[in-house]
Amino acid sequence: MSNISRRQFLKGAGVATLAVAAAGVLAGCSKEDIEKVVTKDVKVVFMCNGATVGDQNYLKVAQDKITVAVSEIPSNYFPVGYKVVSTGELKIAKLPTGEDGIKVMLDEIEVPVDIYYYEVVDGKEVDRMIFEDVTVYASQKTITKKVAEQYAGDSYTVVGDGPFTINWSNNTVRVEAKKN
Repeated sequence: MSNISRRQFLKGAGVATLAVAAAGVLAGCSKEDIEKVVTKDVKVVFMCNGATVGDQNYLKVAQDKITVAVSEIPSNYFPVGYKVVSTGELKIAKLPTGEDGIKVMLDEIEVPVDIYYYEVVDGKEVDRMIFEDVTVYASQKTITKKVAEQYAGDSYTVVGDGPFTINWSNNTVRVEAKKN
């Protein structure tokens, strides 16, 4: 067995790929035809607690590739509010849809949100109190009345039964409360 370095191997593989592409072009194949022959699409599925999360995107990889390194997945593919549990190489397998895919395991992280309490006085909203750093999971869409009351303190009574919607564009929740 010869002692070939990884760099030499990859360089040789690159030259071979170019040769195949050139042969295809000379034979009348288009770039798209060659790409179909030498690459395949692999669906990236993000999983947390047995459920899919985030958007599913595709990676274009070499046709004969059997694994994908987590580091090869573009950072903008990963859903916000989760940390990656999977490491190293992920095996490409057939998904229930029949597509080639990889499953990336995630854990949900906690995210701080601000609760803004306001009171309606003479038909106008008046901010009364802000409580920062209420911690919720990134997948939560609302907080309960119980949570809102917990942070309102004894001076205010929460108006309405909730749940109160989290605005993820600015990590806030607006809750009406009246002064006791």
